[in-house]
Amino acid sequence: MSAEADSPTALPSPGRLQDLDISRVDRNPANPRIHFPEEEMDRLIQSISREGVLVPVAVYEQDGLFILIDGERRWQAALRLGYNTIPGVVTARPEGEENILRMFNIHMVRAPWQDMPTAWALRQLVDATGVNEDRALADMTGLGIEQVRRYRHALELPPEYQGYIDTGRIPLNFFWELKRNVIDPLAARRPALWHEFAEGQVMTSFVDKRLHDVISDVISLRKVSTIIRLAEEEAGDLAAPSRLDDTLRQLVTVGELTIENAYQDTVEIVVESDRLERRADNIVASFERLMEKARNEEEKARIRNVAASLSSRLLAFTRP
Repeated sequence: MSAEADSPTALPSPGRLQDLDISRVDRNPANPRIHFPEEEMDRLIQSISREGVLVPVAVYEQDGLFILIDGERRWQAALRLGYNTIPGVVTARPEGEENILRMFNIHMVRAPWQDMPTAWALRQLVDATGVNEDRALADMTGLGIEQVRRYRHALELPPEYQGYIDTGRIPLNFFWELKRNVIDPLAARRPALWHEFAEGQVMTSFVDKRLHDVISDVISLRKVSTIIRLAEEEAGDLAAPSRLDDTLRQLVTVGELTIENAYQDTVEIVVESDRLERRADNIVASFERLMEKARNEEEKARIRNVAASLSSRLLAFTRP
């Protein structure tokens, strides 16, 4: 599609591929994606400048304009290149929630929206339909139930945090893991400690750690869940204190304290030794299974030799 192409004068008929006057094309107000990364746009502009718009945009006609259903990036790229027309397919105007659902279906198949645009689209869908069940929303949009829950959690976050997700500064997965492994377990398993903190203090503290790279990966949040679980087990009662409560308290109140240091200083030996015990049980079970399968004394002797070798190596750890 060249910049010199003639603008169409007649109203395009629905369902056919046609050249649309680019000045009469407008963005869809239901599109939750309000900005596009410049690097992404630059690549698309370079491609279109070489080969033209290869995939037509999809639009519907409204008040003399063509409202985009699919292809906003291509339209914006063509505008920047100075094109007068853009290839498009005019479809019937969608009604109500059909507009956002059609956009969901297109983008989930071809190029999924990023997390916050998807979450905002989900909110539009809930507002338009009144549907509020996770399963129903998953069925309508093609998202998984777990995805729906993550996006709905994103919508509960303060606008500032939604901005972090939208710009890629902090991934949505961080906030989801923070909820599942810190906020919810702390409130449920150590309620007395939880009530020591001001509303939102736990989230604010961990987000600040993430912004300052004190927390560098999402998986480490699961170690906080382990500390919380062991604190509950040690206390034996939700209202009783645990020596691990102070570590959890410091994780919230001491900005430079890392999860890794807190974990290593308190529960690492207990957790790893428990895992080692389970592995030892599996090894013993493997020896028993092999002995049952052995067909002769030669095979049994081989298994016993392996067991004896392992036993002699392990004896070194039993000496003071």
